Amino acid sequence: MKIFALDSSSEKLVMCYADDQDIFTLTYKGTERHASKLAPVVKSFLDCVNKSIENIDYFGCGVGPGSLTGLRIGIAFIQGMACSLSKFVIPVVSLELIASNFCYHRGEIVIVKRAREGYVYLACYKKDEQILSPTVMEIQTVKEFLRNLRDPIIAGDAKHYFEDFGVVCSDELEDIKGEILAAKVLTKAREKMIIQPHELEPLYLQKSIAEMNFEKRQS
Repeated sequence: MKIFALDSSSEKLVMCYADDQDIFTLTYKGTERHASKLAPVVKSFLDCVNKSIENIDYFGCGVGPGSLTGLRIGIAFIQGMACSLSKFVIPVVSLELIASNFCYHRGEIVIVKRAREGYVYLACYKKDEQILSPTVMEIQTVKEFLRNLRDPIIAGDAKHYFEDFGVVCSDELEDIKGEILAAKVLTKAREKMIIQPHELEPLYLQKSIAEMNFEKRQS
């Protein structure tokens, strides 16, 4: 089984190739936007590992929540490749990928990422159990939620709001890792948790700024 997957939910592009023998990963961060760098970075990555996209069995994709523009670009890219080859795709929740970095932790794993002003994206896990599915929540409400947890570790780019409510991890520990992305996609592929390319959608938990501004003008 051969898979290719990527996550574009953050400022970093994370991608991986995996088969029954090898796992190759790449993380890219630069000044240019995902729209201009995604295609050449993917091509360079596959050329480097000497793999052909035509031989991929399944395509995986991080679906967020996260940067709305980044998600749309990554998802459209995966849809294009999968459609052109008549292959299935596998969605993966990006917050779950971050939480997997802390699988050693016995308490709660809380992932908080920036959303619109005054809000954060929030998900909570404990080992392999999802305690709270990804949602968008006001910062003050998140603090009340954290008070009821016993031993939380907090990660994500909004963690600075919650330093008094648990152990806050360092930045380098919360990056999405290509090997974890590959493992998640491989597991889902074996379990046939697959969808058609047109069914792949970003995990939008809030309206875009453009939508909110449009609604304000209409009202």
